[in-house]
Amino acid sequence: MSISIAPTNRFLGFQVYALGCKVNQYDAAVLRRTLEKAGFEINDAPKLVIVSTCAVTQKAITKDRQLINRLRRQFPSAWIIITGCWPQIDKMAASDFMFDKFIFWGTGRVSSLTKKIKDIFADDIQAINKAKDSPASAVGEFSQLAATDRSRYFLKVGDGCNQFCSYCVIPFARGRLSSRPISVLLREARAAVRAGYQEIVLSGIHLGQYGQDLRTRALNQPTPNLVVLLKNILAIKNVGRIRLSSIEINELTPELISLIKTDKRICRHLHISLQSGSDKILSLMGRPYSAKYFVDRVALLRRALPDIAITTDVIVGFPGETEKDFLATCAFVKKLKFSKIHVFSFSLHKMTRAAQLPGKIDEVQIKRRSKHLQSISIVLEEAYRRAILKKYRHQDLHIIVDHSSGARLKGKTEFSFDLEGPLKEKIADSVGGNWEKLIGRIYPVKIA
Repeated sequence: MSISIAPTNRFLGFQVYALGCKVNQYDAAVLRRTLEKAGFEINDAPKLVIVSTCAVTQKAITKDRQLINRLRRQFPSAWIIITGCWPQIDKMAASDFMFDKFIFWGTGRVSSLTKKIKDIFADDIQAINKAKDSPASAVGEFSQLAATDRSRYFLKVGDGCNQFCSYCVIPFARGRLSSRPISVLLREARAAVRAGYQEIVLSGIHLGQYGQDLRTRALNQPTPNLVVLLKNILAIKNVGRIRLSSIEINELTPELISLIKTDKRICRHLHISLQSGSDKILSLMGRPYSAKYFVDRVALLRRALPDIAITTDVIVGFPGETEKDFLATCAFVKKLKFSKIHVFSFSLHKMTRAAQLPGKIDEVQIKRRSKHLQSISIVLEEAYRRAILKKYRHQDLHIIVDHSSGARLKGKTEFSFDLEGPLKEKIADSVGGNWEKLIGRIYPVKIA
């Protein structure tokens, strides 16, 4: 499946850059879609440049600054609008960009931002409306979608977080939990299916808490939660498969495990953040579980789904993390046999409680520990991959195609890893050599 937006006009060019998480990228895509419907188009001579920033670490903020400065040099006459988490938590940083044609915005309020942009470019928009050969809106199903990926559709189910872990700035940047109504999500999911997407990835800042802020007055309808949302999406005609972007271990309920087990359209892959295998560090982080609770809940999951891929996040170098604490984390991840570990070096944020903690770890130690944990991750990832390929030898795994080289396909399996293999001859004949048609489709790949 090839996804594109039809050109709109020759007057209003713009570009959008999104850094950070899928939620941030989704927000940028919503703004892009809104502007395209207003008559703007993506091109190489923009009058408007939008940067959706990330602020999860100080390194992320440094990348924000570097990108903004580069774009300012590249497009000196363009308006530059900074959205996302960074301006939301540090409005004083706007003083670093005291140049003309600049807006330091933040998160949310898309309609207000769109109105401001329309006011700035009112003359250009009027010229577009007068041009007979310039349709001023995006086409087809895409007018309802916020596409961030050409092979999979990332559906943002909500924003914000109520957890306030001691190292995390996100609740300050995005506020409290705010779930999108289930009717709105189903309308968007149906549009994604009609547009040809065969994998929908549910994403959000705190996915497992979906619906906790929603209440229904209908007597016969349950209060929406993640399981209710999943069941409703699975009921959509022609829906392919669904993947959960992440979930907390204490939100891995028996009902959710049972649904994943009984409906194979839900991918056999869960990303469950650990952050540390030391109870002392987990407590300092403000995580709502102990190491033993994590082990017990994973055991419950694997009894129901022995093959499931479990990926995780670990923060290295948190204040107070001794060598003993770090080695406890290494032993823990080996014991649980994660299929991949995303290793993050601790980055201090002055707005968080962690900034006040004693026992700061020097950069040399953090880099050494990160490198060691990354080497463990490589071993675990390869071991899991080999185990799955051995078990499913002479059987099919199914990939969502994100790349094709002739009749050879590459894409993500229903588990956590990518796979490459030849397209079956019968299917190859059906596309007549137009391999681009395969992008975003689910196809079987036989394990040799």
